[in-house]
Amino acid sequence: MFTGLRLPFDESAYVQHYSPNWYLFYERLGVPRDRWDEADRLWLQHYAQETPRERPGASEALRLIRASHRALGLVTSGDRSRVVHDLERMNWTALFDVVVCGGDVIERKPHPAAVNHALRQLEQVPSEAAYVGDTIEDVEMGKAAGVMTIATTGGFSSREALERAGPDRIIESLKELADLT
Repeated sequence: MFTGLRLPFDESAYVQHYSPNWYLFYERLGVPRDRWDEADRLWLQHYAQETPRERPGASEALRLIRASHRALGLVTSGDRSRVVHDLERMNWTALFDVVVCGGDVIERKPHPAAVNHALRQLEQVPSEAAYVGDTIEDVEMGKAAGVMTIATTGGFSSREALERAGPDRIIESLKELADLT
């Protein structure tokens, strides 16, 4: 994407400034506002060529949650067309009762609108729900929505940053979710 925009790329700045709120991320990285639509197009174009990889333990955790007859939703900042395509490639489409994507609500993470939207569709109350994420914005969003927050390491936010965000639990691997079902 950066090459396509003819902008310098700095991996450490990328990791330091990452946010699932793409526009905040672009702003932090110095992508001019008038080029955000172009950045979105390039990002999606390049991402479409990627093959999603499962995080260790993800399939097992999803299947155990599904087997427990609990409601299961996916709340992501990702573009719906990309997310649906990825779910199909991973054979995970049938595992989710609801999928809320970045364009489904106006507000972006860490605003709780996406989690609240999913909870309404699932007919669940926040006090009986949990949100699992790997960024500080995920923790902030879950806390703002009033759900239990479970942060998993190995994503874009460091363990230290996740700890500072104050989730209810921190797990090292999605395999640990199996113990919570």
